[in-house]
Amino acid sequence: MNLILALIVLTIVILVHEFGHFIVCKLSGVLVEEFAIGFGPKLFSIKGKETEYSVRAFLIGGYVKPLGEDQEVDHPRALNNAKVYKRILMVLMGPVMNFVLAIIIMMGIGYFIGFGTNIIGKVEPNMPAYEAGIRSGDRIVALDKNRVYVWDQVSFYLAVHNMLYKDREVEIKVLRDGKQYTFRVMPKYDPNTKTKRIGVSSKISRKNLFDSIYYGIFGTYAEIKETIYSVVLMITGKVSGSEIMGPVGMVKTIGEAANAGFKQSVLSGLLNVLWLMQLISVNLGVINLIPFPALDGSRLVFYLYEAVARKPFNREKEALIHTIGFVLLLFLLVIVTFNDIKNIIMPGR
Repeated sequence: MNLILALIVLTIVILVHEFGHFIVCKLSGVLVEEFAIGFGPKLFSIKGKETEYSVRAFLIGGYVKPLGEDQEVDHPRALNNAKVYKRILMVLMGPVMNFVLAIIIMMGIGYFIGFGTNIIGKVEPNMPAYEAGIRSGDRIVALDKNRVYVWDQVSFYLAVHNMLYKDREVEIKVLRDGKQYTFRVMPKYDPNTKTKRIGVSSKISRKNLFDSIYYGIFGTYAEIKETIYSVVLMITGKVSGSEIMGPVGMVKTIGEAANAGFKQSVLSGLLNVLWLMQLISVNLGVINLIPFPALDGSRLVFYLYEAVARKPFNREKEALIHTIGFVLLLFLLVIVTFNDIKNIIMPGR
């Protein structure tokens, strides 16, 4: 059951991503030879009017194969003959569709279940926020000059702040009765939660269409920023690379979230799965924009070079770079899969 749920989630996220590439190719008149879900040996395929739709053995990933993607092809509908702005749009639309999927899911969750606004609902007495002068009804607009739109940003920022800094105050800007106030708050260790806290909770919005649209857009924006920041923390060594999750870890996490929810109700289980789906979708969109060979971000760099230099990068060299990148990604996949298995067998080590 866990494996089936995970495959459904990953397949939907990948389908949405690849559809973004596919639809721009179609609208631009580019001939698409294959639309594939997964990699490796072909399990089955359906031949359309001009595109082959296939499902392959390893359902982690997928691709759209336009004619002339990595080589010069003398065909009027080859990708290499399309205007460079169309190719840039084709690359960008995959990640953009992932962000759109996340926005739609978060809008639904925000409307039916509710979400934390950036308005403080409760301030605990004798906690740092109360002692600093923060009160219920204050709207948090910035944390250390970082703009705040939804409560998810407050939780994430305070968690990262506590991880990076042992004894450092947080500058909190709030709106109260139309006026802006600034407070400096030192997080306090709570033995009950075993974390540092400032003692505030959010006002929840529920069944409000405009609020849920706001949450879908700005909640997704916040997660994009958080994902980028997490990648930066990992690259700079401030977060362990062992925390990267691979396909096995995703299956485990999705299964655990679903099981925990299903113990309460079917709706809770589905909501947990949807929440993870939008999180994976945002991460896939952001990671694909990294300028690493074989990822969308790398192709975007080559197309931007062509737009500025007014000539394409050497196609053979570009194809070689993408091939090397693909091999490195497969190697990374093996490493993170091994790490996932290790964490399952020996958790906490």
